[in-house]
Amino acid sequence: MNVDENVPNEFYIFVNELNPLTYHNFHFTGVFLSGAFGSLDMNPEFLSKYQKGSVHYLPYKPCEMDSMALSPYFLTVINDYRVEYDAEIFRKRYYQFFPSRLSAIYAFGNIESCQAVNRKYGDGWSLNSVKRFRLIDNPLNRVVRVNMEHVSLARHAYRVLALQDIDSLWRGYWSGFGNIILELPTTDFQRKQYESGVIWEYLIEGCVQHLDHAHNNAIQ
Repeated sequence: MNVDENVPNEFYIFVNELNPLTYHNFHFTGVFLSGAFGSLDMNPEFLSKYQKGSVHYLPYKPCEMDSMALSPYFLTVINDYRVEYDAEIFRKRYYQFFPSRLSAIYAFGNIESCQAVNRKYGDGWSLNSVKRFRLIDNPLNRVVRVNMEHVSLARHAYRVLALQDIDSLWRGYWSGFGNIILELPTTDFQRKQYESGVIWEYLIEGCVQHLDHAHNNAIQ
């Protein structure tokens, strides 16, 4: 963990049953594996890299783009990947033994956090889809607590401004910092302070089991 607290005994996960793979795993096994954990037993070379913290999760190689003015459409197209790219590069450089956002299971430590997500982001995050899970014990597990609202604010900030100090943003994220404030331009070319707010979530590199599914198996 990146904070001085214990890993929760239970996790709350928004389960998207519209995704075929998610639906299958949830209903037939009740188990979700992070991306890396799905490869540890099958690939000794990958296991070695995982243990050393040297797995390369980014799917695309960097390339040098010619200097040019960037259109709003261009920024929209690349924005989400730019955010994830910077988050992953910073993790790999300074926190190589933390779960990668590109591999981890995303979970919450209590139902109150899920309710906060639902209030802020609406029906796409239905509380009816929230299920309880436990983390299956494994010495290779990795768990960190992060403020998901850092990423939400970053997605907006990257669209409207070339941030000068992105390292501070991602250092705060990976270290488990709370509320941050960024001064960003508004539509009238003034500048305004935007607060991220705080909604804690957990990134899990490991395997989690649906509690109700585990109970049903025990009964049978």
